[in-house]
Amino acid sequence: MRVLPYMDDFLVLVDSQREGFLRREKVQLVQLVLGQWEPTQVVEHLGLEVDLKLGQFRVTERRVHKIHTRAKEILCDAARNRRWIPARRVASFTGLCQSVYLAVPAARLYLRELYFVLAEKRSWGAKVKISRAARGDLEWWFRLPVMSRWNGRKIWRSPTRAKVHTDSSMTAWGGVPNLKFPARGFWSDEMRNWHITHLELEAVYKTVQAFLKELEGKVVRLYCDNQAVVAMLSHFTSRNPDLMRRMRRLWLLLDLHDIELQARYIRREANVWADNLSRCEDLDDWRLNRDWFVWANKQWGPYTVDRFASELSAQLPRYYAAWKDPRELEALATEVVIMQAAQGPVHSEQAGRVRAARALKVGRCDVLHRGAPVSYYAAEVRRSSASCTTAAEVTVGSKIEVFWKDDDCFYPGVVKEFNEDGKAHVLYDDGDEETLDLSEENFKIINSVSELTDEAADADGENIENSGGDYEEYKRGGVVQNFLTRSLCERWRSELGPSRLTELAVTMQRKALLDTTMSNYGPKARRFILFCEQHQRPWLPASEATVLLYIASLLKDGGIKSASLQPYLSAINNYHEDLRFPGPAKGRSVTRAVKGMATIQAEQAVQEENIETQRTWLPAALVRRVHKAALKLTPRSPEELRLLRAFAYVVVAFVTFGRPDTGTSLSRQHVHCGDSEFSVVLLKEKGRRHHLVKRRLCIPWKGVALLKELIEHWEFHRDTAWNSSEKTQPDAYWLLPEDPKNFKASVANDWIGLALSELDCRPPEGGHFSAHSTRKGATTCARAVGVAMEKVCFFGGWSQFSSAVQHYIDPTALRDTDMDYYFAWLTWSQ
Repeated sequence: MRVLPYMDDFLVLVDSQREGFLRREKVQLVQLVLGQWEPTQVVEHLGLEVDLKLGQFRVTERRVHKIHTRAKEILCDAARNRRWIPARRVASFTGLCQSVYLAVPAARLYLRELYFVLAEKRSWGAKVKISRAARGDLEWWFRLPVMSRWNGRKIWRSPTRAKVHTDSSMTAWGGVPNLKFPARGFWSDEMRNWHITHLELEAVYKTVQAFLKELEGKVVRLYCDNQAVVAMLSHFTSRNPDLMRRMRRLWLLLDLHDIELQARYIRREANVWADNLSRCEDLDDWRLNRDWFVWANKQWGPYTVDRFASELSAQLPRYYAAWKDPRELEALATEVVIMQAAQGPVHSEQAGRVRAARALKVGRCDVLHRGAPVSYYAAEVRRSSASCTTAAEVTVGSKIEVFWKDDDCFYPGVVKEFNEDGKAHVLYDDGDEETLDLSEENFKIINSVSELTDEAADADGENIENSGGDYEEYKRGGVVQNFLTRSLCERWRSELGPSRLTELAVTMQRKALLDTTMSNYGPKARRFILFCEQHQRPWLPASEATVLLYIASLLKDGGIKSASLQPYLSAINNYHEDLRFPGPAKGRSVTRAVKGMATIQAEQAVQEENIETQRTWLPAALVRRVHKAALKLTPRSPEELRLLRAFAYVVVAFVTFGRPDTGTSLSRQHVHCGDSEFSVVLLKEKGRRHHLVKRRLCIPWKGVALLKELIEHWEFHRDTAWNSSEKTQPDAYWLLPEDPKNFKASVANDWIGLALSELDCRPPEGGHFSAHSTRKGATTCARAVGVAMEKVCFFGGWSQFSSAVQHYIDPTALRDTDMDYYFAWLTWSQ
């Protein structure tokens, strides 16, 4: 029998149901109402679900949701208050998480940083500042609902399947699994200054790393002659921040390979083999002078493997060691990880190495798996790729990632300036600032565009230069668009884990933006990326200074007006935010730059006497002339039928306040001519395409005279043309047999121009008619008639609190009979 007591709560575990009944009879009950008195194999106890069928402790969904909500609230408040949170609130959260330790083995591992933060409090009524590491722990608890594999711990320990002995001295380490096949290595000069406890824990990590294949999926009993290390591994917690980071790395390695570690203390005298391995020096381990090796490699290389070497003496990433060496295995495994990260079929060894080099160079493991636990192989790839940057390559505005040794990770920031001593003032993305001597720091510059676009283009195993249509897509920016979309999807897959719900969530992310929007963002994003590469500036993440230079470049090149600049900035912000970077094109400096660009272009237009005409609203009198002309027209040729379509479109777009894209995309099944009204369902309305319920506009026949006759006249001649063409009539409302299957929204400009030019209708001096003139004219005429603003906003699809509708109203327009002809019916119920 096993009893789990907690204050006045008791959980009794017995071997059988019969024994459960016998134990129940011996309990002196004070109140029979409370508790679970019938023996069961699954019971909820103190927020945990005890399942004797599976032999597991699990956290209940209610408790998981509570932890998730609390972590989210603290993270949000920390972001709003510059990371300052009341100490009592942090303590309450740690207590909540500590209560699920029986079911979440990693609980203490991801609470220690929060305890470090609490240790700095002045009083319980004061606030504490959440460190970067503590924020990482909060994010781990926030993701607990989707990390189901970390929710559950065995009630009964499994039998031992492997035994490992480890030991360390100040010069070397040794490890022996099952008393055979030893592994050993030597500490570097820097590591020899570490405390012996750190070295003993590092020896455990390297031993497990060296024998992963033999230990994977097993219960391992570890024997170590350091009592402090045994105590830490038993509870996976320590008050020392450095030791906690090393244990977290060890935990990730064990969890990734499904290894259960049971630490036991052993006296030094009994740990003979591992102790000898850590204390005997290898006098035969030497290395060639580095300069001579570089010269020989140029003369007869390149070499691919270093024979008879060790971790300290190896000249190449791949080498053969006398003992099992984790670095030797890691060099081989790294190639596999990089090849998997590159994705896509590899048709030759050379192509595979080129792709692997590109993946390593652009840090793809870092981009696609950001925010998710990665294997220790990928982590080593990231660290090794970071050391190839020199301080001479950094300029003001460069986006860099600085490696923090204490946190064992990189933090992004921007170089703001250099002082007189040549040190860089770095502003981190989380608000911290620091002055660094980059020549003494481990950092990296965010990668250039050509490497990324080349890698993205090769991701499907194709050579874009020889692929015809794919190369055209590459030039248009499709490769950039597809890569960024794929990166976003991979990020969510890595966080959510493989499941059908994950794929549905990824599909929702893809469908959030329309295909037309993504195809529009692709070329614009590629243009910015090419600019950054040309000027040798980082583009992911880009800085605000880079965006300012980009806007200046667009102004200098010409061809883009300030009013059309927003999609270019949105494309930059879009791919940044999708990949968890702040949008660089949102600051006040960028806003001022856009205004300045508009002012400069206006001054240039005045000097060159190239002032553009203003888009004017379409008067109701002209629409009525078009209306009458359409009823008189009997088309006898395709040209006259297209003219009738133009007439009908102008009237329908006018009375429905239609946008060009909404009006041209109408379908036959969504345009209804009833007995008393004309109705239109706006299927592809801008800003509402994601809504399940579409807007429906209804106009009574008696509200607009002769509107029914016009609609029937147009539909009759359209259907007649399709019947005579012997083609299958599509669902598009405005499509004729001679038209292509699809046409763009800009075709509305052609239809309006054709209709007005046929009647010799010209705009007022200084203005011009466009596809939006019907929408602007309908809004102006309706307000002149006295239609309530609520009705105008409803027909136009604007929010009642939006100021955009004011740009469509000409307050100087005078009411006339033609305005009443089309919009007076909207005032009948007012």
